[in-house]
Amino acid sequence: MDKFKRKLYAEFESNCFKIFGVPGARVREVLSERGDDLFEMYEEAWDYGGAVFMRQTMSFTILTLEAVYYETEIGRPLTDDERVERYESFDIGMDVDTMNAWQEMRVAQLDAKGFYEGDKKCPRDSDWK
Repeated sequence: MDKFKRKLYAEFESNCFKIFGVPGARVREVLSERGDDLFEMYEEAWDYGGAVFMRQTMSFTILTLEAVYYETEIGRPLTDDERVERYESFDIGMDVDTMNAWQEMRVAQLDAKGFYEGDKKCPRDSDWK
């Protein structure tokens, strides 16, 4: 494996321990039960946007899963402001500007793959507010 990718996977591992107290393998296992292949997703992120996009995709995966657990615990969805505040509080490199840039790049990546057909598009940030 490329030494840069190895470093990113080690960071993913560290962030899983930091946020969940479990290894990255457990996070991959949980998400694979939903049909998500994190290795494939991360490799595609690398191929599309390089190391930065791969790192952000890994961080966003962790933060999104944590939000699902937290929303289940509190019994309601987080507001946009609460979500941003919570994500930033984990200090794994995802501030609001980084999250918005990642989302735009992710939509572009999926569009490039032909993921969205016709008029059905992934909502933009402005659609969520």
